Parts: sequence; C-alpha cells; structure tokens
Amino acid sequence: MANPFRFGQVVSGDLFCNRKSEIKQITRDLTGGQSIVLYSPRRYGKTSLLQAVSKELRTRKILYGNADFFACNSSEKVVNAVSRATAKAIIDDLKSIEKFVKRAAQIFTRARFSIRYEPNGTGSFGISPEFSSQATSIDSLSDVFSGLNSYLKKSKKRAVIVLDEFQQIISVNSNLEAEFRTIIQQQDRVAFAFLGSRTQLLKDMFSNEKRPFYHAAKIMELGPIETEPLAEFIKSRFKKIAVSISDDLALKIATRVNGHPDYAQRLCSHILDGLETKTVSEGFIEQGVSRMLSSLTPSFGGIFEELPLRESQVMTILAEHGPLRTFSNKMLQPYDIGTPSLHKALSNLIKKDLVQKGKGKEYYVADNFLHEWIRMVSK
Repeated sequence: MANPFRFGQVVSGDLFCNRKSEIKQITRDLTGGQSIVLYSPRRYGKTSLLQAVSKELRTRKILYGNADFFACNSSEKVVNAVSRATAKAIIDDLKSIEKFVKRAAQIFTRARFSIRYEPNGTGSFGISPEFSSQATSIDSLSDVFSGLNSYLKKSKKRAVIVLDEFQQIISVNSNLEAEFRTIIQQQDRVAFAFLGSRTQLLKDMFSNEKRPFYHAAKIMELGPIETEPLAEFIKSRFKKIAVSISDDLALKIATRVNGHPDYAQRLCSHILDGLETKTVSEGFIEQGVSRMLSSLTPSFGGIFEELPLRESQVMTILAEHGPLRTFSNKMLQPYDIGTPSLHKALSNLIKKDLVQKGKGKEYYVADNFLHEWIRMVSK
C-alpha cells in the first residue's frame, strides 16, 4: 500500500495540513501591498504555506515569484535566483514563453534571458539569466526589479516576490543587505515575503535599528499547528489507506511532535513501516519514534559533531535535565564547565537556533526530537 505521508519536501493539496488562519492573514497582507517577514524553525512548512497563499494571490490576478537563497553562496547566484523568480512570474502572467522573450527585451535594460526546455517531454523549462560582466550586483538587481515594475505598471497589476532563506545574503556579501534594501524600498507595486529558518538572524535583520531592513516589513512567527486539527489530519491520512487510529492516539502523536507538521508526517510514516495490521495501537507509536530517531542520526549526528566541546556539553546537560533556569554545580562538575564558559555556550547555541529561552527564562533544546536523540545516544 502506498504511504500517504510525505516529509522533508514541499507539500500541497490534501498533504498540506490546516494553516487556514495563516493563509487568510498572509493573503490579506500581501494583497494590500504589505511586505512580511515569516520565520520559524526548519521544516515548519513556510514554503508550503506560501505555495498555498500563491493560489489565493493568483485568483486576485497578482503575479507570484519565489526565489530560494538556501544554496546561494555568491552574489551572482542571489541575483540569478531573483531574476528567475521575476521571469517566471511574468511568464505565468503572460501564459506564453514566446511573449515573455519579446517583452523582456523591452523592459529589461541589462538582463537577458535564455529559455531551456527540459528533454523529458513534459513541457517544463529552465530560465537562465545573463548579465554583462561589468554589471555590479546592485546594478543587476536594480535592473530586474525595475523591469518587473515597468511590466506591472503597464499591465496595471501587482506582484508578490518570496525571498526564501533571506538571511543567507548576510553570509554571501556584507554589502548585499544594504543594496537589497535600497532597491526594494523603491518598488511600489511589489510586496515581499521574507522567509527564514535561522530565526535569530532573520529577526535581528528586521528588528535591529542599526540594520538596513529595520521595520521594513511586518514580522510574523509561524508556530506549531494546534494539536486537534493536526490529529484530525493524521486520522484522515491513515484513513486514505483504510488504517484506523483512535482519536486519543492521533492526539497523542500530534502532542508528541509538539504540533510540528513535518515531524507528524515523518513519525506516521515510520509507524506505517512497522504496521502489520489495519489498526494503530500505542506500541506502534513508540516503535515509530525509535525508527524515526535512528533515521535522523545522520542529520542530528552531523549537527552535534560540528559543535565545539562546551556547546555539545551544554546540549547534553539540557537534554538530560532540561528545561533549566539554573545549572547546578552537580550538573556542571562532570564537564568542568565554569560560569563564563556556560554563558558563552548558551549564547552561541541560541544564535544557532539550537537552544531557546522560554518566557520563564528557562533554557531548553529547541528541537524536541534532537533532545530525545541526544538522550538516546548519551545513555
């Protein structure tokens, strides 16, 4: 039987869980020209959410483009990602590649686009932007957005451009943040959605008065999905393959994953891997957790192994004893950690989004399954 759960990828349709209020709010903001910042831990479904929003925007005749900076490690790649997103938005609006090629020569001064059809017979295509070798990154970005704005004015339309993992530009080029801000503030027909999973970095970009993007957009946090809607989603997915699960156990899974949509689908997928009946019982849930933690070892192991010694030690203490407001000498003594080293490690771990500080000033491992994995390997 086909597994009805999908994880580690963008999902849509009946694979996308809830988020109705978020779709409504974000659609309202972007339609009105209000740019937003949307942050959350990784795999919370930001990209899937914006994909759902894009359908609402298109019904309102608003152009939509998505540029993902996750793998961009140079200014040129950032410019190309934005250029492709802009070109794709116009192509979708024109519903014709040929019309776009003709129009591009009129609205873009520096940018030239070549279209490459994929040899798989599906009609899919790739967009390759080209710029003069003499053009700077700010010249190229300015030309791309100027061309988009020109198209929008002539067609009397608006556009939304999603910049995914936007905080990546900081590591690419120290000047790119200010250059982006200079160009973006000139776009009167484009609203932007700045997405990111490095929450501390992204929040600082838009809330630090010394940064170029200070107060440049409405800041929104994408939180966990409420347990009851998530439990209903879990039940509906199991029902797709005629597997039954009680309300209580579906709710237990939703609670166990802390409303994390990707972990919910991941755990349910691993539960199915060991299911030999048409009914999910409590024992299968714990077996699924064990299989999931084992499958996450390469990912979690890589994170843990790259940490400096003091930071890995503090993570271990938090996994074994957390959440913690204070660290007793009994906890610190086996690792010979002094107060200055402890505070430095906590500060760095918070910046890396591996540790969070709660409203009650308690420290805890941000990812509850990383927490469980550390406990598992530390036994």
